[in-house]
Amino acid sequence: MAMAPKIRPAELMPIRNFHAREWGLQPGVVAVACLLSASAVWAQDESGASSKLSTSGRPSVLVEPRFGVMQTWTDNNRLSRTDKDAALLTTLTPGISISTTRGAVRGSLDYSLNGIVYTKSEEKARVQHSLAAKGVAELIDSLFFVDASASISQQAASAFGVQTVDPSLANANRRETATVSLSPRLQGRLGSLANFEFRANTSATNVSDAVIGDSHANGGSLRISRAGRAALMWSVDASTQKSSFKTGAQNRVSSVTGSLNYKPDIDWQLGVLAGRERSDLKDFVLRNSWTYGANLSWTPSLRTKVSADFQSHDYGDSFTYNLEHRWSRSALRFSDSQSVNAASFQNAGAPRSNYDLYFFQFASLVPDPAQRDVFVRNFLRAQGLTPDALANSAVVDTGPTVLRNQLLSYTLQGVRTTITTTASRSNNRRLASASASAGDFAATGRVLQRSLSLNVSHNLTPTSSAVLSVLQQESEGDSAAQTTTLRSISASWNCRLGTRTNFTLGARAAHSGGLISYRENAMFANLVQQF
Repeated sequence: MAMAPKIRPAELMPIRNFHAREWGLQPGVVAVACLLSASAVWAQDESGASSKLSTSGRPSVLVEPRFGVMQTWTDNNRLSRTDKDAALLTTLTPGISISTTRGAVRGSLDYSLNGIVYTKSEEKARVQHSLAAKGVAELIDSLFFVDASASISQQAASAFGVQTVDPSLANANRRETATVSLSPRLQGRLGSLANFEFRANTSATNVSDAVIGDSHANGGSLRISRAGRAALMWSVDASTQKSSFKTGAQNRVSSVTGSLNYKPDIDWQLGVLAGRERSDLKDFVLRNSWTYGANLSWTPSLRTKVSADFQSHDYGDSFTYNLEHRWSRSALRFSDSQSVNAASFQNAGAPRSNYDLYFFQFASLVPDPAQRDVFVRNFLRAQGLTPDALANSAVVDTGPTVLRNQLLSYTLQGVRTTITTTASRSNNRRLASASASAGDFAATGRVLQRSLSLNVSHNLTPTSSAVLSVLQQESEGDSAAQTTTLRSISASWNCRLGTRTNFTLGARAAHSGGLISYRENAMFANLVQQF
């Protein structure tokens, strides 16, 4: 990977004077932030040094504050076909990245606050948050752990409303969505015969300026499995999960299953499972049913993996088929998955962003997930690529659905050129009746979305690059009126002014079709300083 940027650890520093209410974060989000930032404080030695090195000489905690200023001129801030509003947008973006790789607390956090001011426009100033955090705390050595995660992102309220590639524009169809999850777990051994893991979990989702999409979930699980390593392994799982949407939909799933897994050699693994379920996902009536499934995994090398997992359920079959292969400078991934999507019933969706694709691409180069997170973010910043550039088709969840995701992605990193291309298809089908659903699914039984994107980044000099991005998205429902399209193209020049300063200058054009259509052209300049 000749062109991959080196990770240059910044001078580490403790996080001081962090006030949750001033930043507008939810308490659970702050808990994750405090959990990870606390490790930065623990990493200081008694002499007040700002970092603590591990035995290998690398810092166990990496803290990188940053500040960005972005100017955007647009000829259509309101995203209207007739009532255009030319405006100058100024976005101030303080942010911080924290990564902990060793010790009692391990994980990563990336947070930024966008303060947006509109000039020559009646649009009021606003604040947007962006957060991606995941960590684990080992409270009792090898016994008691707490897994936590949090995210804040901009999502579309409706797949058939106005779509845009820039979330800072005045789009009434935009919603800021915050999700927090906490999962304590107790694990250990039952003598020399079996291992056990008892896990509780709770999660909540809050959608700004709306009730539709707000949800919470609670549950627990117990797993008992054969201890040690053997060709034939067994396990017994029992779980229960309850999810609730504020719009009224409540669902419960409980199950007991037994599994057998056989690994004849290091490359192959086969498994079967069977059990009983009790759920009301299908029509809000609790029913008992049988469930069964099988799985297969083939890993001929560290660069290639083929896997298949199928399970039969009364409310709809679930499956995941994956094909992954990495060459020295490129990576190919195909995935086809289907699962229930209801509050915390997370689907096995395929990666839909630049960050996800390159996180997979650099798996062999940087095996440690926390270190890879920092590496990928630095790489994307150096290439002038937005981490979540492909995630615009995401919409707010409004009730239990069966979601099928298909994705084909290919990344190629040449000596001076990096290419990322992605084709995806998402078919979301409601489980409840229209009267018991909300949002898009109150008017349609399915939401079909297709996306095709291409990103090309070319290094002009050792410190500058040119980036071309092309995107097309389509959404459709049951009727011909429920159709939207979005096409955009952007070109930018990215320059590293110093070891920790990046400047980007670019332009874009976008066209949206559907019930509300518009054209928008913009120019933008962005300066980011890391500390």
